[in-house]
Amino acid sequence: MHSRLPNLRRSLLPLVLVSALILASQMASAAGKPRVAIKTPKLGDEVEGSHAARNHLDLGLLTADMEASIRATRKFDIVSRQKDVMKDIREEQQLSDSDAFAGDAAGSGALANANYLILPTVQRFSFYRSAKAVPNLDNKWKITDAGVLHVTAQLVDTTTGQVLSTFDTTSSFKLKTRLANTDTGSPTKSNFARLSKNSSAQMADQLVDSVFPMKVINAQGNQVWINRGQDGGLEVGDTLTVFSPGVALIDPDTGENLGSAESEVGTIKVTRVNPKFTIAELLDISPNTSVEKGFIIRK
Repeated sequence: MHSRLPNLRRSLLPLVLVSALILASQMASAAGKPRVAIKTPKLGDEVEGSHAARNHLDLGLLTADMEASIRATRKFDIVSRQKDVMKDIREEQQLSDSDAFAGDAAGSGALANANYLILPTVQRFSFYRSAKAVPNLDNKWKITDAGVLHVTAQLVDTTTGQVLSTFDTTSSFKLKTRLANTDTGSPTKSNFARLSKNSSAQMADQLVDSVFPMKVINAQGNQVWINRGQDGGLEVGDTLTVFSPGVALIDPDTGENLGSAESEVGTIKVTRVNPKFTIAELLDISPNTSVEKGFIIRK
């Protein structure tokens, strides 16, 4: 009997982390939106020193896109931790402290702390052009541009230092083969910008899903309304799973709240995505079960 307890606790770990995230977000929300800071991404062992990283990986753009994507969710405030930004702020504070200025800027020691810290790592990055000579034609090549950006990140509670969640994003592109007069060159910067934006959007979606799970805010007839809009990464036609929140799971030995049990009640299909909410229709709901306000929705 006792041998089953470790397995049970491991199976409940995701619920524990989700509960911790929700509690932390509620506490932060009491004083406003949760504040998030993003550190400049580190390079994994396979990426550091590579030709692609040296010549094409723009960490500044990737960081800026991460901040922009999270800001676009309208659920978090972004606190900058970029060295050049902090340097500019410090210079402004020094001017504010001088007699020449009014002194109404943020004073020394008055900058807001972050509730969450995101620590990204680029685990894989390829950005290349492949070329194949065209038979019987001089100086003609079939070229194809392609690339992959794989980023992971840890979400850390800045108060406790606990790692609350881990995000994993992968973005790729492969352009159509075309004729060229040379077999040299590389994909254009716009292709990296596309990788960066897609990866950042995925991370923002995972962050929102971790801290603020999708929920039903209204149900009427065959339709339900969801607290996600155009900032939630949903598209018309998406199929989502609905869960009813259950009782709290309490460890009988420690009294610790291990999260809540969830019961799957069925699926819904997105029919309209508005700026601040989404409408879906019921697809397959368990018999004698109704979808109600407060039910949890997962992709």
